[in-house]
Amino acid sequence: MERLTELLDPKSGAFSYRQALVRLWILASDDQRLNGWEQQANEESIVHNVEKLLNQLQDEQPIGVEIVRAHPLALIRALDDYLASTRLPSSQSTPVSQSAHRYEEVGKNHWLVPVTLAARRLATMNRQPVRLARWFHHHAVLPCRTVHGIEVTCTAARSNVQVSLEALAKLEHGTLKVWIAHFDDGADVDWDRTSSPIGNWRTRSVQPHASRQASMEQTLSAAAQAGAQVVVFPEFTLDVRHREQLSDYLRRNPSCIQLAVAGAFHAEDMAADPPVTYNTAPVYTGSGRQLFTHRKLRLFGRNDVGSEFAEVGNHLHVLVTPIGCMTVLICKDFLDEEPRVDNLLAEVPVDWVWVPSFGDETTLKAHKERARKLATVTTGTSCAVAQTQNTAMKKEGDKLPLLPGFGHAAGQKSPCDVLAAGGLIEFGLATQLSPARPVRPKLKRVK
Repeated sequence: MERLTELLDPKSGAFSYRQALVRLWILASDDQRLNGWEQQANEESIVHNVEKLLNQLQDEQPIGVEIVRAHPLALIRALDDYLASTRLPSSQSTPVSQSAHRYEEVGKNHWLVPVTLAARRLATMNRQPVRLARWFHHHAVLPCRTVHGIEVTCTAARSNVQVSLEALAKLEHGTLKVWIAHFDDGADVDWDRTSSPIGNWRTRSVQPHASRQASMEQTLSAAAQAGAQVVVFPEFTLDVRHREQLSDYLRRNPSCIQLAVAGAFHAEDMAADPPVTYNTAPVYTGSGRQLFTHRKLRLFGRNDVGSEFAEVGNHLHVLVTPIGCMTVLICKDFLDEEPRVDNLLAEVPVDWVWVPSFGDETTLKAHKERARKLATVTTGTSCAVAQTQNTAMKKEGDKLPLLPGFGHAAGQKSPCDVLAAGGLIEFGLATQLSPARPVRPKLKRVK
C-alpha cells in the first residue's frame, strides 16, 4: 500500500495515476485480497467515497495510506473513472496518449489499455464477486508475458483505421460490419508431404492460382459494397502470392474496409539464418499496408502425427482501437485446451478476436463452444471465425460438406452463421457507460 500512496502523491518522484491503477489491478488480482475488500464494503459507501476521491484526484491532492486501506474499491472506481474522463479524441491528443501504456510493477511489465465497450460487462463471470472486471470498468491490465511465456505486444490503431473506428464509436447505434469469407471455386491447397523427415506437411500454394485470385477480389468487392470494415479469410485459402495481390488490390481500390486478415499460410521468415517457416496470418490496413503478422501458437495435429511442418510462434499482437482491443488467433490457438492457449484470452482479455481456421465439423463445433463461453461466460469477447473444409485427408470421389464460418457477438447466446459464399455479420456497438460522475470541467495534466 505504501507503494500505491507514493504513486498517488503529486510531490513524489514516482507520481503516476496510470501506474497507480496498474498497481491496484495487481493487488486486486489476489483473489483472497479482493474478496476481503468486497466483504468489508457496500455499494452505498463505495459511491459516497468515490465522490470524495474523484475530487482529490482532480485537485491532485495526496491520498494517504489510511484512505487507501479503508476504501480500496472506491479508489479503484474513482481512479478508473477519472482516467477515462481525461481521454481525448485522437484529433486533440498526441500519439503517446493514444497508445497503450507499458509499466513495470513487481518485476514484471504490464500494458494498461482502455476498455470502451459495455459488452465486456455482459459476461456472466464479470458480474460475479472476486472479478477484476466488476471494478475496473474503463481499463484492463494485460501482461507483457503470459504465465506460459507468450509475449504480448499492444499497439494503437493509427491514421485511417483510427479515424474510421473513432467515427463509428461515436454513432448512437453504430455497428461493426465484418465480412467472413468462404470459397467454393474449386481451388485447393497444394501440399508438400516430402520435406519433413517424419512425414509432417507444409502448404506450397493454392491452385489454380488465378481462380482463387479472382474469388479473393470478388470477395473484397462484395465486402466493400456491403459496407464491411473488417474482412477475415479462412486458413490455407490465400497463399503468399495471393497476399501480395490482396495488398495491391486494397491499395488500388480504397473503400470502407479498414482491416483485412489474409487467412493463414505457411511462410518463411527470411530474416532468420537459416530461414524458418511459420504458419502466419498477416493483417492489412485498408490501404494495403501490413499492420502485423500473427504466427500460429498451436500446430494442427495430435502428438505430432500428421501435424504441420512449421515452427511454433510465441507472440500475441493486440491492436488498441476506439471500439476496443483486437487480436488474431489461428484455428487451434483459439479452441485448443492445451495450457499454453486454453486460458489465453482470460489472461489477455480483448474485445474482438479474428480467427482464420481449417478443419472439419468437429473443429467448427469446438470453435462455436469456445466463442460462446468467451461471449457470454468469461470475458465478453466478440468473435469472427472464417473456416474452410479440411481437404488434406480427402479421398478421391469424396464430397465434403462446405463449412463456412460464423460470428458470435459478446453478450449474445447464439452465433450467426454465414452462407456458403461467405457473408456479412453486423456486431452492434454499445459504448461504455460514462464514468460514475463527470469530474469538474477544468482538467489537469495526467502523468
